[in-house]
Amino acid sequence: MKKLIPFVGVCLFWCQMSLAAYDGVSYRIHQQYQSPRALGMGNAFVAVANDYSALFYNPAGLAFRESGELNLSFDVAVSDAFGSFSKEISDASKTKGTETDKQNAIFTAIQKQYGKSFGGRFTAPNGIYVGQGWGVGFIPADLSVELTPNQPVSISSTIYMDTTLALAYADTYKEIEDAKIAWGITGKIINRGYFSKSVDAIELAADSNLVKTSDLKEGYFIDADIGVLYKPHIADDDSIFSLLRLARPTFGAVVKNVIDADSVGSLKLFNKEASADSKPAKLTRVIDIGTRWEYPSMWIFGGRGVLDIKNILHPAFNLRKGLHLGFEFDWSMYNWWKGNYRVGLSQGYLTAGLSAMFTVFNLDLVTYGEDVGTYKTPKENRLYLARFSMNF
Repeated sequence: MKKLIPFVGVCLFWCQMSLAAYDGVSYRIHQQYQSPRALGMGNAFVAVANDYSALFYNPAGLAFRESGELNLSFDVAVSDAFGSFSKEISDASKTKGTETDKQNAIFTAIQKQYGKSFGGRFTAPNGIYVGQGWGVGFIPADLSVELTPNQPVSISSTIYMDTTLALAYADTYKEIEDAKIAWGITGKIINRGYFSKSVDAIELAADSNLVKTSDLKEGYFIDADIGVLYKPHIADDDSIFSLLRLARPTFGAVVKNVIDADSVGSLKLFNKEASADSKPAKLTRVIDIGTRWEYPSMWIFGGRGVLDIKNILHPAFNLRKGLHLGFEFDWSMYNWWKGNYRVGLSQGYLTAGLSAMFTVFNLDLVTYGEDVGTYKTPKENRLYLARFSMNF
């Protein structure tokens, strides 16, 4: 214990210094993979991890699988005014007249949106297969965009374009009787195109494209996530604690991006001219911990409550951004016709979602908020996401 105290003190000091460096700038935490199911329940999923998305949320969940699952999907998420803002900038850049007229039109379009933030995300058709104790996934393109009009007249733009190949292995730890403990590891190769720049109105007047492929920093990372799940044994006796058997509590933890190194090279998938010195934003090592508690099933309904503390060690972490909690309500008419309703709280903002499955076709809808403000002044960017998928 005495040896632990100095270590904790150093960690707290490091976190405080990192947070201070974020004072006054955007501190959005970029999620490398998003599950609409998890997002609907506040993005708290560390101790659930019982579907294909366990590959990226907590690979230890794969050890408890009893069958295989193949998910083929694509999704799109946008802020409610993302399309209209992009169109206003594009239309203003086509204003007829002098160059000054065009610049003034762009000035006006940007000034109308001061104080707002716009975002979008598109995940190209991708596939994930998970089985008992293993999984593999390939996401060819995961594009994330954040636009913020600022003063003086400019648009701060941050863009991620990730291509991900992941392979996972998981197993149970059999040395402890009764209780169930699982561990898992997901190895990842991620090629990232990255752009972060403030583009002023004069530049937009000359070229309405906010981002050119030649501006993208690009590089690939080799990293891994390591997770554990713990399902305690609760004795079936006359004590009050035996009632907890109905809730089937589960506890989980995962360390993401354990290597946390700079990119090691460039595959030049997006920018053929990318140089070795032009490195994209790092993946960033973080720790997620969480717990899950089941509701008693009644008729066609069931569900669970979840609580996570996420992104511990991230420079932008604080309790408000790290707290994620939610509730999921299942309903099932038949094996081929079922769904879920979800509500939650993520980064201080409400989330809600629903899923419906008919045979092998799935539709997931969710709304959630991202914190894109500064450390002192949180600001919400609300997005609406739809995922279309097939599960086999």
